Amino acid sequence: MMEEMIQYLIPVFALAALAGGWMGVQIVAKKLGTKNHIDATTGCCGACANKDSCERNLT
Repeated sequence: MMEEMIQYLIPVFALAALAGGWMGVQIVAKKLGTKNHIDATTGCCGACANKDSCERNLT
């Protein structure tokens, strides 16, 4: 019985630790003022081959 529970608890604890670690990274990034480079890009979105004359400006 206990061995069955450990079989399921280890992955659950690993996922919880991963989520907690990612939350810690996000808090540190917010405190450091790190920009979101995906939303704050200028120029082309990367979906087209003609990046020099792209009409979509994301700023």
